[in-house]
Amino acid sequence: MKVLSNWRSVRLWESVYERDLRRRHSLRAYGIAIGIVTLLLMWGVAELVRHLGTHSLAVRYAFTLGVGYVAYLLILRWWAQRLVDDRTVLNVDLPDAGTGLDTDTSYASLARADGTGLGDLPGGSLDFATADDGTLIVVPVIAIFLIGIAVVLGAGWLVMLFFSSDVLLAVTLEVAFSYVAARATLRLARAGWLSAAVKLTWKPLLGAVVCAIVLGAAIDVFLPAATTLPQAVRIMLGGK
Repeated sequence: MKVLSNWRSVRLWESVYERDLRRRHSLRAYGIAIGIVTLLLMWGVAELVRHLGTHSLAVRYAFTLGVGYVAYLLILRWWAQRLVDDRTVLNVDLPDAGTGLDTDTSYASLARADGTGLGDLPGGSLDFATADDGTLIVVPVIAIFLIGIAVVLGAGWLVMLFFSSDVLLAVTLEVAFSYVAARATLRLARAGWLSAAVKLTWKPLLGAVVCAIVLGAAIDVFLPAATTLPQAVRIMLGGK
């Protein structure tokens, strides 16, 4: 019963501190800012990899997403640390559980965003386009379908992955709890900030990686003259 009481106290503290965070900070705006910074960093990595001579878009996209995700986690941890007000956190009292208390209770994840949208895709049997070198390229409708689906779904997964304020809130709560637990010598089993972040983001990450590989592979196979997505779109539209 003592363990249950202590855990309820922790959950009550989380609720109070979460309300205080939402009152003092615009978490949605912070999430958007983190997403923009991460995407700009990924764009820089993609350009660097392209200039280094990696021609496969599938490989470039997968590598860029991997680097972007690691950077996102680091930015998330740094930003969460900035949100934690040490004086506010340390003024909250938790029961002193002593060194003998150890439970298997894990941190419950916050609400998850879900859902994706599909746009209308053009139909047709064959599309003809001219590459930059003047050669005629036949782009089957399946290529247009795959590229369109991958772009729409990939963009949706990236928005869910990098622009969610729920992940920032979960990480901030974990960072704040580490201060309180140290002060109260409370030994509740917690997932930690990294586990909390990964738990809320691994599904969008997987979706984005799959879409990126499909998109890159489709362009590599059907539009080998294209080295970037904008260039592939221009070729499909018949531009130079």
